[in-house]
Amino acid sequence: MSLMVEVLIVGGVALDLVGAGVLSHAHNAESIVELREEIGQEGSAVGERDAVSTHAQLLAEKRIGFLLLTVGLVLYLTGLVLKSPEGVQTMAPIAAGVVVTGLIVTLVFTRVVGTRVRNQAREARDNQDPSALPEQ
Repeated sequence: MSLMVEVLIVGGVALDLVGAGVLSHAHNAESIVELREEIGQEGSAVGERDAVSTHAQLLAEKRIGFLLLTVGLVLYLTGLVLKSPEGVQTMAPIAAGVVVTGLIVTLVFTRVVGTRVRNQAREARDNQDPSALPEQ
């Protein structure tokens, strides 16, 4: 059991590193695209032929990067729960409870903030005032 726990922990951290690297590349390429668009050039990067292809490539990179981070963190958390001296019966419900609580808070937060941003965007559109749009 000890080897399996260590493999989960090490594998989880390794996947997190890969995911972070992919996300870093996507973020840097997206910044290049934005800079090119600001100076009036075609918004392409990462060897793509146009802006739409670039955005599709960056979206794919972000998705796989976040997936790798999520899988890595699940493996890492599983390894920590299995390795805990408190025992799986104590730690598994705590870990699951924290994850579920985090998901619920995230859903509520995105609903509330999303509604507020949509209302501000509608108001800015109706008043034709782009400065009323929320900052990113």
